[in-house]
Amino acid sequence: MKKNLKGTIKELLYNTPYLKQNFLELGKLGLYKTWVPLGHFYSPIPSLTEIKSKEDEIFSKHLTKKFSGIDLNEQAQFELFEEFSEYYLSLPFTPNRQDNLRYFYENISYSYSDAICLYCMINHAKPKKIIEVGSGYSSCLILDTNDLLFNSSISCTFIEPYPQLLLSLIKETDKNKIEIVPKKLQNVDVGKFSELNAGDILFIDSTHVSKVDSDVNHIFFEILPLLNKGVYIHFHDIFYPFEYPREWICEGRAWNEAYMLRAFLQYNRNYKIVFFNTFLELFHRDKFIQRMPLCMKNTGG
Repeated sequence: MKKNLKGTIKELLYNTPYLKQNFLELGKLGLYKTWVPLGHFYSPIPSLTEIKSKEDEIFSKHLTKKFSGIDLNEQAQFELFEEFSEYYLSLPFTPNRQDNLRYFYENISYSYSDAICLYCMINHAKPKKIIEVGSGYSSCLILDTNDLLFNSSISCTFIEPYPQLLLSLIKETDKNKIEIVPKKLQNVDVGKFSELNAGDILFIDSTHVSKVDSDVNHIFFEILPLLNKGVYIHFHDIFYPFEYPREWICEGRAWNEAYMLRAFLQYNRNYKIVFFNTFLELFHRDKFIQRMPLCMKNTGG
């Protein structure tokens, strides 16, 4: 009976055009059997129904300057903002591509505030080495800043298992000056990160998902503990208050790196927040409008 029913269902799927197409697509993709349905309380995928029933509470929670167990270091952040606002005056970038630069603001993934703050941080830190986990338009900004302000003296490494975009954006001459590691982060010798010293930068644009054997787990469990004192660490796509934008959650993203970072920072005196752009933009919006107005065109993360 069970076999006959299975055969009948399969015959129905194959003989109904719309259902047949979807059945074949599912066959190509392969069905991943989940232990519980998506959105179940045992599933890492949140229930959008539950979220939407209390979304105003979820996404307005903690919009204060106080965070249990985390020192936001606001005064020091604001002092650094004052320094950044001086570097802001020398920004060389424009909305659209220029012939002599790789980076431009109006790109699809790394726009105004993020880019401006990275430019300013490189000015401030004056690193001898930058390692970027991931790559793209942020890499373009790093290379432009290196050329314009540091005479290409900063050693730049990009760990990127899918380097096609990076290779399409950089100059042919860059390929002999930078190191591209076309591997998953988990397959890179962690000793490479011990090469970073005080003032150097580790820029992390990961998959943003903590799961079995993920790059996010590898970062928190294997890489961060061995970094030398004084290394600057940037996590991309982290929004204050360590929550993802409402529209991202409602479109089905189930990223969780921000929650990992929040837990890592709580009661952790070995690390401190140096500059949190979305925090400052939220509570010092008027200062950004006055001193660094381009940041408000896209406040980033």
